[in-house]
Amino acid sequence: MGPRLHQELLRNIDAALKEDEVFQDVTSIACLEKGRATATLLLKQEGTIAGLPFLPLIAHAVDRAIEVEVLVEEGMRLPPCAVATIRGPIHSILAVERTLINFIQNVTSIATETARFVSAVEGKCAILDTRKTLPGHRYMQKYAVKMGGGKNHRFDLASQILIKDNHLVYNGVGEAIEKGRKKYPDKRIQIEVENLEMFEKGLKFKPDAILLDNMSPEMTRKAVSKNLEGIYLEASGNINLQNIRSYAETGVDGISIGALTHSVKAVDMSLEIRRN
Repeated sequence: MGPRLHQELLRNIDAALKEDEVFQDVTSIACLEKGRATATLLLKQEGTIAGLPFLPLIAHAVDRAIEVEVLVEEGMRLPPCAVATIRGPIHSILAVERTLINFIQNVTSIATETARFVSAVEGKCAILDTRKTLPGHRYMQKYAVKMGGGKNHRFDLASQILIKDNHLVYNGVGEAIEKGRKKYPDKRIQIEVENLEMFEKGLKFKPDAILLDNMSPEMTRKAVSKNLEGIYLEASGNINLQNIRSYAETGVDGISIGALTHSVKAVDMSLEIRRN
């Protein structure tokens, strides 16, 4: 786990625990005597597990007495199974239960969906994420994409120049590329184009990458054939598991999928407790 991810994760955990009032669990305080318990974190359907290194950080933010034993390897494709055992004070385990599941369920769901797309293209191109992430959770969600076999696109607006349609309202294709190159000569420059005419204009100015937005597989294939300079080509827009193979076979270098993070369906997980 890199230092920035670690820093962002601690911030996310702190906010989540405060939001859930974990030290004021009135139900457990009222109904349960103090004691120890053992809990099993279950993956209840097939999936690509992610977030296991997060578990001790989440648990210890509530109680350092909680012990976490990870039973599987991070990034593994698994059938329904136990992925971790958690032991400690029953009040503390119940207090952290929902926060812990929320975190690992979200990253496991993203990793699982990413792995489906990676499998669908069979190595013909890279699967990329986008900035369409849950506010405040970008580093965690982009980590999940990598665990699923995908690659990270730019992390933020400062990472690279990406000239999109709203920038081109005020600039021509070539003008925008030249402005970006002059202002930030060390930044990677990518331009989004919507048709072959724009694509050919962009080629003349040799950006580092071109994003083919909402183009059909046929148009994408034509763009690839015209790309004699070997510029990195990325396809995006209305691409799903049903049609992604047709895009991958055009010869593009990468395909970006916003749905990896902005609308992923949750994988079923739960924490089951037993008395010691």
